[in-house]
Amino acid sequence: MVQFIPLLILIAPAIIIFLVIFLKKKKNEKPILKNEIKKFLWVNFNIKGRLNREDYWYYGYGLFWSTLIVYTVTIILIQHIVAYIFEQLSLSVNIYYYFYITTNIVFIFPLYLMYGTKFVGNKIKRLHDNNKSGWFLLWTIIPFIGQLVGLYVWVTNWFMKGTSGSNDFGKDSLDEKKEIPITTFKDAAFTLGVLIIICAVFALYAFAYLYFTGEI
Repeated sequence: MVQFIPLLILIAPAIIIFLVIFLKKKKNEKPILKNEIKKFLWVNFNIKGRLNREDYWYYGYGLFWSTLIVYTVTIILIQHIVAYIFEQLSLSVNIYYYFYITTNIVFIFPLYLMYGTKFVGNKIKRLHDNNKSGWFLLWTIIPFIGQLVGLYVWVTNWFMKGTSGSNDFGKDSLDEKKEIPITTFKDAAFTLGVLIIICAVFALYAFAYLYFTGEI
């Protein structure tokens, strides 16, 4: 069991961080689990509406990455435990190999999609908060200028307050009476579709750049 100690050392701080962030009191009120889950899903898997800086930091980074760390480390820990059992029982290595591949496909690969939709979801809503379309991100693919635009987007999303009052994308994101929207599978699928379109545009741009520069 000594081989599990490094994983336990890694997962313990992640669990502590997760609990601290989740139990954090917002505006002197203890968060309600149902509302926290609804807000988490909306921030990370929906591109509609406006997102303020606090929710961007809290749900889009603190809570998202804490959850991701706990989830990933738990899967890795399970894989190690199964490998240990197989070793002790002298079972076929091939069976464990298939188990390892299957768990990666079923539990690990979706994390890449989750990160992609999270990246698109909260980045676009932060741009909406500053009255800019999510397609503004496509400016980042332009050589040289794109780097400056990327820096502008990063500064805007992380540090700049959104427009006061309503704008083209909805009501003020700091409105305390604003209801938490429900994120459906349709919303998540739409966000994933936007992610695929953006990836396709970037891939087409990369291909064109490599083709005209003689790299391929």
